[in-house]
Amino acid sequence: MRYVLANWKMYPTVDQARQLFVAIQDGLRDRADAGAVLPRPIVCPPFVALAPLRAVADDRLARLGAQNCHWQQEGAYTGEVSPRMLRGLAEYVMVGHSERRAAGETDDQIAGKVAAVAHAGLVPILFVGEDRPSDDAWACTAARLRRGLSQVDVGRQRILVVYEPAWAIGAEHAAGAGQVGGVVEQVKALLRDRGATGPEVLYGGTVNEGNIEAFAALDVLDGVGATRASLDAGRFLGLVDRLAGLARR
Repeated sequence: MRYVLANWKMYPTVDQARQLFVAIQDGLRDRADAGAVLPRPIVCPPFVALAPLRAVADDRLARLGAQNCHWQQEGAYTGEVSPRMLRGLAEYVMVGHSERRAAGETDDQIAGKVAAVAHAGLVPILFVGEDRPSDDAWACTAARLRRGLSQVDVGRQRILVVYEPAWAIGAEHAAGAGQVGGVVEQVKALLRDRGATGPEVLYGGTVNEGNIEAFAALDVLDGVGATRASLDAGRFLGLVDRLAGLARR
């Protein structure tokens, strides 16, 4: 498994984020020095923490991502951050997270953000998935995926896709590994049909110590996302250990 996406949402202060990031990097460095095969953590802190984390980041251990951006590179958009402003601070940008969609973000805005991130030379992380367990998971996911990619050529632009059923976020139980694997296979098939070579798809939605191995055992999956477990260095490194252990089998 290649990636572990850590979305810190609106939790740590700048000082807390820096301490957490340093602790995670120190743990990753110890494991790398011991010869462990590690997944690549992509840490997405609040905007205000990006510059302090960039100052201490070791790209051999972890990469930085932003949680959101605007679809324009500049303009009279008070309170917004453009992809152009993120260059040099982050390598990845999350787009279309279910919490942003729930706040009113539209498919057209999401498609514009994906294109703007790509134009700025950064890697979009596009979130897609159904809102409710009763929804048709693949139909909802496919519709959002097609709309989100409508302004980019996935044959030329690298992009990470996260299958994230909104109903599973913060829930007591995540989506079943079987369902996740089936949807991810279909996502990859759609991406290949659009010209992508080697499409990369992650699962997000209540990934923790109790289910990480079930998801990591899915060969079709390229990574997982974690929020609560990533806000504690020990818990997050424990997830990394389980993934690294599987990678060595």
